[in-house]
Amino acid sequence: MFTFSLKHATLCAPEHGDQADHLTGLPPDLPKVIGTAGDQFRDWFTRLCLYLVLKSGPSAHPDDTVVIGTEYGNSAALARLQHEAAERGRMLSAQIFPNATSGSASAFANIGIGAKGRNMTLNAGRLTPVMALWQALTALATGRSEHSHVLVGDTYSAEALDDIRAHGSAGLCRPGLAHALLTRGEAYTARFDFAPADGAHDGTALTGRPGDRDRNGAFAFADFLTAVQALDTGASTRLEFHDGARRAALTVTRATDQAVAGPLPGRSQ
Repeated sequence: MFTFSLKHATLCAPEHGDQADHLTGLPPDLPKVIGTAGDQFRDWFTRLCLYLVLKSGPSAHPDDTVVIGTEYGNSAALARLQHEAAERGRMLSAQIFPNATSGSASAFANIGIGAKGRNMTLNAGRLTPVMALWQALTALATGRSEHSHVLVGDTYSAEALDDIRAHGSAGLCRPGLAHALLTRGEAYTARFDFAPADGAHDGTALTGRPGDRDRNGAFAFADFLTAVQALDTGASTRLEFHDGARRAALTVTRATDQAVAGPLPGRSQ
């Protein structure tokens, strides 16, 4: 069992424009918050991760942990570098690194808040939101960090959508990224349950809206955070995902009235 407090939670849910790599409905202050230095190398996933971490407030804790749970992450930046290298007929230069690494979004988030703690990017299929929370809470429980940032979601570049179609996968592919800032505390308790799934499941997660089935776990994660914030003392809420024969679940119980975040701000649909 883990104990924690929830300091900040939000969801950024832009929409795809005419092309997958063009997003609309973005926060108007995004350029001001993340700055323009090195922006030519960022993709939308990296920009949104950096934006949400910075908007949660300046960090005075150099041991902060950043955990990003995502299926495709900053793959758009990697694909663009490869396309440009092929078009120009030359080898990739070391000058573009660390932008050419699959975990660059989490590294940039750490740098953005001045943290020197752990940063990681993980993909556990449909179980990713629960696994990301487990990693973040483990960092608090073991004394590795005082604060843990958890980001869950995808923005779905053109290459990502091509990959999804190639595998014939079902479910909505809406861009979106949810963020939670967890701290040491006793406002909530969390219990995890990892076990084989009972029966067949297609791997998508219910978002709480009738008829919607999202591939992107950001929406179910954000709905869960909203439910956590609304808990009365002693009440519980559960987050559960299935992926084939695997199941991961998390039950959070409201223990005290201390250090509880307000409603999810800036939620755009």
